[in-house]
Amino acid sequence: MKNQAASVTLAVNDIFRTRGNTIISSGDGFYQEYYRLSNPQLVKLNLSYRFGKMDMNMFKKNKNQNSMEGMQMQ
Repeated sequence: MKNQAASVTLAVNDIFRTRGNTIISSGDGFYQEYYRLSNPQLVKLNLSYRFGKMDMNMFKKNKNQNSMEGMQMQ
């Protein structure tokens, strides 16, 4: 998009619905088999837009100022 200020992301999980778990329990006199689909099919659409330009210099600390904070003038 204009000035690369916006971005669009599309993500799809388990599109063919193949992710599942099989649990088999057995013991004296019983046998149990259980199948369960783990996560449902999921589609995510994300739109991000940046408003203006971030100035990272305002987050940087001045090394001289930080070293002087612990000192006291006599």
